[in-house]
Amino acid sequence: MNEDIKKLSDELGSIFDKQSRIYADAKSESREVTKEEENRFDDLQADYAKKSKSIEQLKALDANNFSKVESIEKIAEATGKSVSKVEDEQAMQRQCLKSYLLVGLHGMSNEERAFVTRDQSSTTNSEGGYTVDQTMGSRIIEAMANFGGMREVSSVLTTSKGEQINYPTNDDTAQAGAWLSENAAASQADLVFGTIALNAWTLSSKYIPVSSQLLQDSSFNIEQYVIDQLAKRLGRGSNLAYTTGNGSSKPTGVTTTSLVGKAAAAVTATTFNEMLDLKYSVDRDYRGNGRFMFNDNTALAMKKIALASANQSLWQEGIIGGTPATIDGNPFTINNDMPDMAAGTHPILFGDFKQYMIRDAAGINIRRSNEVNFLKNQTTFLGELRTEGKLLDTSAIKHMRMANT
Repeated sequence: MNEDIKKLSDELGSIFDKQSRIYADAKSESREVTKEEENRFDDLQADYAKKSKSIEQLKALDANNFSKVESIEKIAEATGKSVSKVEDEQAMQRQCLKSYLLVGLHGMSNEERAFVTRDQSSTTNSEGGYTVDQTMGSRIIEAMANFGGMREVSSVLTTSKGEQINYPTNDDTAQAGAWLSENAAASQADLVFGTIALNAWTLSSKYIPVSSQLLQDSSFNIEQYVIDQLAKRLGRGSNLAYTTGNGSSKPTGVTTTSLVGKAAAAVTATTFNEMLDLKYSVDRDYRGNGRFMFNDNTALAMKKIALASANQSLWQEGIIGGTPATIDGNPFTINNDMPDMAAGTHPILFGDFKQYMIRDAAGINIRRSNEVNFLKNQTTFLGELRTEGKLLDTSAIKHMRMANT
């Protein structure tokens, strides 16, 4: 195991022990938790969430390093090129992107322009945009998964073009085999297929300004800066739409189309029994891959309930280092675009999130302009991602609906 992950996991265990002692002390003294203790618990939880996120990011980095090597080998096999040739081409792609970011298309060297024209003829356009190569685009997409949670747990379909596609759907959970008597003929139960339209809506990062002085600083890593900013903005914007989008020129959010699995009795609180009702409202075919999803505030509320009642099923800390906590044995994802527990909201989801399909089309396009902020002596960058998201089967994920009063 990565030593950093092990260290952070040990620190998570220590934080949980401190939180447990707060409620254990109050219970042993037959009193309620004081305001000071509650504040200390909340501070510990904030530190817990921060360290948990760091573990997720370190795991993703390890996975990305492995997938990068695997990707190069696959490209080499598919194109009949040597691994070293593919690595050289990718290095040239990175060089071309850096030059574009620094000086624009017209400032690139003849060699760089020739490479772009020869190997990436479809990556430039009349408006001065530059569609980053697959490797660089993957870095941005992978980094986007750190912002929100939906991309991390959903299925992702990548297409080279952006026209509408009709994706096949099928729910066969109601069908079962039948026993036959001797010489009896088998009956027919056809699979019922449907389709769901997946478009490619355009998400903009909005302008990212960079001072001309900073661009001229040789120590400034413009490539990494732009990747980080695009990942943050596109990641946050897309996650919000994947979660609560209304489908109008944007993805349709999972909370928008999921069905009610449990109606809570209270407006701003839930119980372990209601969590179980929500979980078991999902068909077992999807429940096997099920996970919960909610925001930090809901996570904090449930952890307090678990520790106050000593209910080890509601919140189970990971036993092995780096293993995430679970709720009744199921993992959960923190998505801060989920609403808080309030009147009529849908703050908790449970189900198989692989049934939520994210469609990315035609890569990430980067535009560069010296004119937008000319008077401020700034160069501006803008990223565009064409994406869509829809729940393929409403039986797969269900939500808890809070009471209205």
